[in-house]
Amino acid sequence: MNSDQQKVVKYYTRLETKWGFDHILWGSKHFGFYPTGKPDIPEKEAQILLQDLVAKNLDLKGDQIILDAGCGQGVVSAYLAKKYGPKIFGITIVPFEVKRAQELAENASVQDKTNYQLMDYSATTFADNYFDAIYTTETLSHSPDIRKTLKEFFRILKPGGKIAFFEYTLAPDEKFSPWEKKMLDVVIEGSAMMGLKDFRHDQFTGVIRSIGFENVKEQNITENIRPSFYRLHKLSIWPYKLVKFFGLQKFFINTTAGYEYYKMAKKGLLRYCIFTGNKTKEFAAS
Repeated sequence: MNSDQQKVVKYYTRLETKWGFDHILWGSKHFGFYPTGKPDIPEKEAQILLQDLVAKNLDLKGDQIILDAGCGQGVVSAYLAKKYGPKIFGITIVPFEVKRAQELAENASVQDKTNYQLMDYSATTFADNYFDAIYTTETLSHSPDIRKTLKEFFRILKPGGKIAFFEYTLAPDEKFSPWEKKMLDVVIEGSAMMGLKDFRHDQFTGVIRSIGFENVKEQNITENIRPSFYRLHKLSIWPYKLVKFFGLQKFFINTTAGYEYYKMAKKGLLRYCIFTGNKTKEFAAS
């Protein structure tokens, strides 16, 4: 395991991180989607709606083979396998998540439709042209070399296959105040989001196209995610007062992110987008 992978594992095994994901996000690692005009639905319902949005953007069907790249504890993949019926492979570089995902799949009675493995999504062992679709839910920012990761996705995706990435984008550096830039860097370092600064507003579609994907589109759904951002912001207000007073942001990454990232999103410095596209040509090893 290289140093970048060790940073990701360290982040997800931190006590604050594990507690937060288990007790505030119910094991999932993604925000909720709030339909226009419905800002007051329960967060858990909004999370399910985002998972359905993954299915919609991939046009999931029961005869497909899908990759969940950075599957976490299997919340999204188990749900999609149960509701839509495809075979889903979930990969993660965090060891304890594989066991958690397998247990969740068994509890959901989809162990025959899911397969979880410890694997780096930038260097998989899957065959060329293997998957019908690949998706990520807030995991691509952990890639230290996003182009390498996208090239790997292109290699293992079938001709005609689809991609759907649910990820953040950032405004140009000059738009951030010195404090905002400092807090952005603290969270990026502490949460091992090494690739986040490669995701810039209105530019990431060009990165995806440069790999060979076609019909690449960007959907800015920040307004639909805002209530989810705000929920974490509210929960972090009081603990963050102490964190900020004592200058402990780097030790309480998720509390800091919950408070500061909502403010950044409110100012348009941070967006939440869906990137979709497809592959038309068969990959051939050179």
